[in-house]
Amino acid sequence: MKTYMGLVLVVLAALAGAAAGQTANFDAYPEGIIGRDFTDGGIRFFNYNNRLDPPPSMLVAERATADLSGQPNFTAPNALGFGGYSPGEGAAFTRFGSMEIEPAVGTAAFASINVYDFGNGGGVTLTLEASLEGIIVATDSVTLPGGWFINHSLLTIESEEFDHLLLRAGPSPSDVVFMLIDTVTVAFEGRLTLDPPTPGLAGVNNTLSAHGATPGERVYFVYGLRSGSTNLPGCPGVTVGMAGPTILGSDLANGLGEAELTFFVPNAARNRRVYFQAVERSSCEVSNLVDFTFQ
Repeated sequence: MKTYMGLVLVVLAALAGAAAGQTANFDAYPEGIIGRDFTDGGIRFFNYNNRLDPPPSMLVAERATADLSGQPNFTAPNALGFGGYSPGEGAAFTRFGSMEIEPAVGTAAFASINVYDFGNGGGVTLTLEASLEGIIVATDSVTLPGGWFINHSLLTIESEEFDHLLLRAGPSPSDVVFMLIDTVTVAFEGRLTLDPPTPGLAGVNNTLSAHGATPGERVYFVYGLRSGSTNLPGCPGVTVGMAGPTILGSDLANGLGEAELTFFVPNAARNRRVYFQAVERSSCEVSNLVDFTFQ
């Protein structure tokens, strides 16, 4: 791992790439009801159940900047809420029982979901369950602490091919969690995936983490301040999803195909929208595009 101070480094002219992963952050929607079944960032969300009889089934875009700003991996302004919402900057942490999630096409081998819960009793669990053709292949679970404070949890599935995800409260089938989710990432086997910067705050060091790189190969982390498309020299048809990309730094992928970069984000970047991608130049592989606003 290498550490770099500041956001302005050497410009890599015409660096680019087609997104290999998919990230949903729900920020393209106006606050309010989205629907029962929708796709954001190439990821499908459907079959929400809050375990009431009959269960309402609407998923909503919840403007959450007043409550989630500063929380890890929250991208302003929206999170995904369940059944209802609170108009304005303040968020309603809504009742959740279960929901299904799928990559829009094909099978994947990595998934992560950021959960923000509030006002729950201790001992309730959240489980992310991955399956392939109806057979469960991997799970990740967390026990929530409960209490009247916002708690962040990251649920992750890695290294197992899947075509379907189920996020559910437990351990009882009647248990529920009052929560929101944001920054859901799905990536494909053998493909490069980039997580959002952590902790996502201006004025401190942040870390970008990439997965699915070729062990021993160099991974470049690039950023831009404008959306767009730029060609990657020597890689016909490959582009990155930003205009005027700049190299932030690089790292050699370890034996697990992981690379990371720690860098300082100045206070001037607060509330600034920044686009990030990871690029493995030797294979012409590029990651999903991370569209992020620092808090």
